[in-house]
Formats: sequence, C-alpha cells, structure tokens
Amino acid sequence: MIAIVCMSRNPDLVEYFKCNLSSIQGSEFNNHLIALKNSSINVKESITVVNSSYMKSAFFDARVLIDVFILPYIFITIFLKKVKVIHFTTAHISNLFLSILLKPFNIYQIFTIHDLTPHPGKKSYFIRLYNKLVIKYLSNEVISFSKKEIGNAENPEKFKHFELSGFPQYIKQPKAGCKTILFFGRIDLYKGMENLFNIINMSNRAQTGFKFIIAGKGIIENYDKLSRLDNVDIINRFIKDDEIESLFEKASFTILPYDSATQSGVSILSYAHATPVISYDVGSLGEYLIDGLNGYLINYQDNEKIIDILKKANGSNILEMSKHSINEFNLKYSYDACKNAYSKYYLGKLDS
Repeated sequence: MIAIVCMSRNPDLVEYFKCNLSSIQGSEFNNHLIALKNSSINVKESITVVNSSYMKSAFFDARVLIDVFILPYIFITIFLKKVKVIHFTTAHISNLFLSILLKPFNIYQIFTIHDLTPHPGKKSYFIRLYNKLVIKYLSNEVISFSKKEIGNAENPEKFKHFELSGFPQYIKQPKAGCKTILFFGRIDLYKGMENLFNIINMSNRAQTGFKFIIAGKGIIENYDKLSRLDNVDIINRFIKDDEIESLFEKASFTILPYDSATQSGVSILSYAHATPVISYDVGSLGEYLIDGLNGYLINYQDNEKIIDILKKANGSNILEMSKHSINEFNLKYSYDACKNAYSKYYLGKLDS
C-alpha cells in the first residue's frame, strides 16, 4: 500500500499531487493507494481519501493545532491500511510531525523537494531547515527536479531525479507570435526586474520592434519608468487561470532574466502554451531548455546577446521554435509524461 500526501494548498503543487495519484490509478491499483490531503483539495478518485491538514499556509498557521490533533487518526489509518510506502509530495510542517511519528515503524518515506536551494526571501531559513531535516534524518529517498542540485547535495545517493512535469497542454498548434515578449509569474526579488528593465531599454534603443508584457503580482522596480513606455503593458496583480492563455497566445517568447533560480514552472508553462523561452543560465534553468531549439540560454546579464537574438527573430524561426517547444513538452513535461514516469516508479516500490 502506498500513501501519497499533499498538505499544501498551492495550485501548482496540488496539480503535481493529483498527477501522482493518477499515475497509479486503475482497478488493479486502487487497493494499494491512499491519499492524504489538505482539506481544501477536491479528489474524485475511487480510493481512500483522508483530510490530513487544515492549514492555509505551509509553515505559519494557527490551524497547525488541528493538524496535530488529528495526527493519531492519520497514524491509525496508515496502519490499518498497511501502508509500506509514503510519499510526501510537497513541503509542509505537518509532514514533519507525521514523518517523525512513522519513523520507528519501517515505513519507506519519500519526499519531493521542489527547491533544494531555497529562493531568497522571508521563508528561506525555514525551507532550508526543513530540507536538512528531511534529507539527513527522515527520508529514505528524495525526489528532486534538478540534476545539478542533486550533484551538489550532501547525500546525493538518497536522490531520485524526475523532470518537473505534470502540466496540461493548452496550445497544441505552433504559433509565430506577434513580436511580444512575456514576463509572467509572481514577482519576487530574485526574478531580476532590474535586468528586465535594462533589456527593455536596450531593445528600444536597438529598435527591435518587440513589445513587452509584465504580468504578475509583486513589487516592480522602475514601475513608473516602465509604465510610461508605449511598448510595455503591466498587469501588476495575481493572474487568474482564465487570463493566462490569452497572454501566452500573444507571446513570441517568455523571458526569465532571473538573478537566481532552481527550476522554473514558468518554463514548462510556456512550452505548454507553445512558447519558447529566453532565459539566463542560472540555477537549474538550463536543464529545461535546449539552446536554439525551444528557446535561448543566455549567460547571466549578457543582454547584448538577447538584443542580437531579438534583432534576428522573425516569424519563421519563432514558428520553428514553437514547434520544438510543443514536442519537448509532450516528451518530457506533459501530464501523460508525468503519469508514465511515476507509474513505473510506484510499481517498483510496490514490487520491492
């Protein structure tokens, strides 16, 4: 019996959890699977489903007391179901409580860590501490989406590499775009807004003819200067799901001028929308981009190279890259690719 756990409410992480569940669905597997989830997640699978967390935040929330209170019930359910393998698919403080409780009982514990190197920010200390506890003391195996980070890890022998995948495909036909570059997603300090500001100014001076869209919630450096430019549209708020496709439909490229990164869901989301990516080669971003095929991988702050690419960009080569973005997405990053990879993985755990 395998238990798959998602205590988080983050929409992207919930999709990953649901893909994990789907990878081991079917009449021959349903008696070998239990889902432990946040109470806000809807799961329609014909399997045993238990609400294992009521928190709205992964680390700071008074509802953690509820999670602790129901812990004995979760523990009993796991033993009644004779769970031999448990997979914690997202980072969450309640994972630690359950994992510590299960540690003496020889249940094989798998943790997915989405960011082995935490992004800069208020929570980075807590994420780093969580990762250390998981890797060094609690896990039998750790799933990571970055070969580079695995190579730099303290216990690389514990790790299993998977592609960051499980995204639905939104745009299935290649597109030439309309000379528009999209910066998309939550705007954090490490996302390189100053770099983007410089790229836009250089693009305008070089008269590349490209328009820029900045779409996402967060603090935008140089907001006043950017908002006065005719070729820059700013949507500085949370972008709803039903708005995303129309943004990508307009885009020739997505740009990731990040100062630091692990992997990026924005890259995969771009390929799911048939959109190639222009990215600095920082963190593990290069693992998700084949330079010249589904985008361009640029040395950090080599903005002259980006401008040269924009000068040479035309409908024909953008269309060709869009085709390759679709192909790479279907091969490595799609929902089906995720299901196939985890189906083999889980079946191996059941057979061992």
